[in-house]
Amino acid sequence: MGMLIDGIWDASSDRSMQNGTYRRESSAMPTQLDADMLDALGTDPSRFVLIASASCPWSHGTVLASVVKGLADRLPVQWAGGARIEGYALLPKGPISADGTMRHAHQLYTRTDPHFTGRTTVPILWDARTGQILSNSSGDIIEAFDQVGTGPDLFPQAMRADINALTLEIFDGLSNAVYRAGKAQRQDEYDEAVNCVFETMAWLEERLSDQPFLFGEQLTGADIRLFATLVRFDTVYATHFRCTRKRLVDHLALWRFTRRFYQMPGIRQTIDFEEIRFGYYVNDGSHNPFGIIGQQPTIDWGDTAGL
Repeated sequence: MGMLIDGIWDASSDRSMQNGTYRRESSAMPTQLDADMLDALGTDPSRFVLIASASCPWSHGTVLASVVKGLADRLPVQWAGGARIEGYALLPKGPISADGTMRHAHQLYTRTDPHFTGRTTVPILWDARTGQILSNSSGDIIEAFDQVGTGPDLFPQAMRADINALTLEIFDGLSNAVYRAGKAQRQDEYDEAVNCVFETMAWLEERLSDQPFLFGEQLTGADIRLFATLVRFDTVYATHFRCTRKRLVDHLALWRFTRRFYQMPGIRQTIDFEEIRFGYYVNDGSHNPFGIIGQQPTIDWGDTAGL
């Protein structure tokens, strides 16, 4: 996978695999979103750039939040993707990559901290005026967008603790567990991870059986996180990551939830299934040595039945 060590790219380093198991490292760069920066983000979002990958669910969550909170038309986005030769590449014709001096996400890290050591993940919220990373934490970025944007309150104070707790459960049981399954190098680790995935989907199915969102009628940050995982499930998690027991479309309530979210204004435009398949089949996991990209499943995302 590769990472920066003391500001120098090392393609051979990978701390995520430990004894045949995948263990995600937390974001290592401190968030710099203080009150003054939040004020600037709210009043002049064009000063900032969101660096995101269309394949990455954590990146996608921040893009979804920008749409829901009315920032999408005012906040520039630099897309990252393609083959990860030096981690995420900055795709051409973006607000950062256009002049050709910045080609990789890791250059943003060393511009911010010349001696940075760690994985160079996306999303990134970049201050174009100072040339600094403000945050590489998807959670912090989503909460910042919630504070400065318009639209529904994604983290109502009275519900915040419950929203954060449920988001963590979804991360542990589903969003990260699919990676543990897909990257496992031991049968017992794979089996445990897959069991965790479908146990989590089962209780989420029950929770959503009689309500539109995870907290009833209220759309929250937890729904954004869940959608970003579920929209990828049948395309790459049920196939490339070998979570084969059931598909998303076999879960009536979860499938209804995902379609409902997909059909909200501006959401489908954030989804690139071709880039999702390329990102996973080519870059994620060592069990596809010839880089064959699976075809997109036939799924009717425009189906309105039961919504």
